[in-house]
Amino acid sequence: MLSLLALHGSGRDETDLADFCHQLAPQARLIAPRGPFAQADGYTFFRRRSDRSIDAAEVLDLATKWVSQEAEADLPAPSGVLLVGYSSGAIFAAAMLSVAPERFAGAILLRPEPLSPSFTFSEMRAKPILIVAGNDDERRRRDDAAVLAEQLEMAGAVVSLNVIEAGHGWAPQNGDLALARAWLASVATK
Repeated sequence: MLSLLALHGSGRDETDLADFCHQLAPQARLIAPRGPFAQADGYTFFRRRSDRSIDAAEVLDLATKWVSQEAEADLPAPSGVLLVGYSSGAIFAAAMLSVAPERFAGAILLRPEPLSPSFTFSEMRAKPILIVAGNDDERRRRDDAAVLAEQLEMAGAVVSLNVIEAGHGWAPQNGDLALARAWLASVATK
């Protein structure tokens, strides 16, 4: 059975991706943790530096701790867990993929950003990954999604990169959901 591990963005909470995930895969088990750090009116999985940059080593350490704690708790068999991350949740999902690629079947990364411009992922041969970026995302550099896609491909992942008509928020007419559904259907048939 498929499980979706939904990682919300900064200033949000564990309910943020519930509707998206339910529409994506209604029969899937939803695992939706709350980020451990308070931020604005919500939470986040990691803190940025004061200049908004990412401390990749710290994020990787947090991801390692999270995966080891969850694996002992109730994370299902690796072959059935798909990461779904939005914004900083997508960044945290990428960190989890790097520290424990064997724990996850693949990932959907919505509005992601690389952990660093020269980041090197652990090997993840043929791991399916969907990246959905907004062409008018005010919180991301224009090439963030392409840089991340290249980093993942260098590690052996099979990446589907889509840049859609959107900003940092959800695309109009459920564009993110339509792409994710089509991708998930294509991955399921392979």
